[in-house]
Amino acid sequence: MAHNRPLNMTTELTTSVTTKPSKLYKLFGWLSIIAFIGTFSLWLQYRHDDLQLRRDLATRLNQADRVVKQSQGENAQIQEAIKEANHRITTLESQLADSQSQQIVLQSMYQELARNRDDWILAEVEQLVDAANQQLQLTGNVQSALSALQSADMRLQKLNKPSLLFLRKAINQDIDRLRAVPFVDTTGISKHIDEVAASIDLLPLASDTRPVKKPSLTEQNKSGALSRIGQELLIELTKSVQIKRIDTPELPLLSPEQSFFLRENLRLRLVSARLGALSHNNITYEADLNTAEEWIKHYFDLASPVVKNDLQIIQQLRHAPVNMSVQDISATLDAVRRARSQKEGGHR
Repeated sequence: MAHNRPLNMTTELTTSVTTKPSKLYKLFGWLSIIAFIGTFSLWLQYRHDDLQLRRDLATRLNQADRVVKQSQGENAQIQEAIKEANHRITTLESQLADSQSQQIVLQSMYQELARNRDDWILAEVEQLVDAANQQLQLTGNVQSALSALQSADMRLQKLNKPSLLFLRKAINQDIDRLRAVPFVDTTGISKHIDEVAASIDLLPLASDTRPVKKPSLTEQNKSGALSRIGQELLIELTKSVQIKRIDTPELPLLSPEQSFFLRENLRLRLVSARLGALSHNNITYEADLNTAEEWIKHYFDLASPVVKNDLQIIQQLRHAPVNMSVQDISATLDAVRRARSQKEGGHR
């Protein structure tokens, strides 16, 4: 028993010694496996992160390329816009230089016009007074001459120069004289003359009329022997004795050609009377109307309503005088010219 106990103790020690390394190997194996698994897991995670990083980097690079390309396109557009803006700026600068030069020229012209404003107004006044004088001398148109003189007075009023008051006074005197001239209604006279001229073709000739046949005495009394005897005796007496008035001229007989020329000549007389009214020639006006009235009374049927109406219109026109005294404003025109020449001499 004593000898067996140490042997057992040695066996136990050996068993315990051999048991501990095997556990350590197992523990180391497990730790190695765990470490390998952890390392592999870390490698996989690193691999995944690396791939993800590569993908993100590629995506970022693609976006950066697109941004760069877009920036290049925008840069090209910006460069083109800059070039266009520079061209516009150059154009504007040239236009500005032209406008400045034009402004300088206009300013000098304005200053020149301001210095010669009196001369311009006097030139306008001279033209207006000259036009009024021509209207009075050539056509006798008082209204046009009056309007021209009033415009000239307004020009002098705007000028407001005390040295030209004598011109305004002369022009206003002419205006008062023209306003006192009686008004001649040439428009109404022309209208009535045209009315008569339009009815010439409707006027019946006196030679076209026929006397009305009077009923014979036999038709009036058909009963009674004494009446029949008296009628027969009266008929015989009328055949043997004829009574005729010699103070009434025979009606003129006109051929169709003569009738045509008569109407045309009558129309020409009315046109001449109208021209006399427009030119304020009372002698020609009255002579043509008298001739037209005489021809109508001599050659046309006085019993016709158209003839009566035309004669009435002609008689009314004869009582409408068309002449007027010709007004002379040449003295005012000479005064304007003298004032203008003195003004130009003062500038020199």
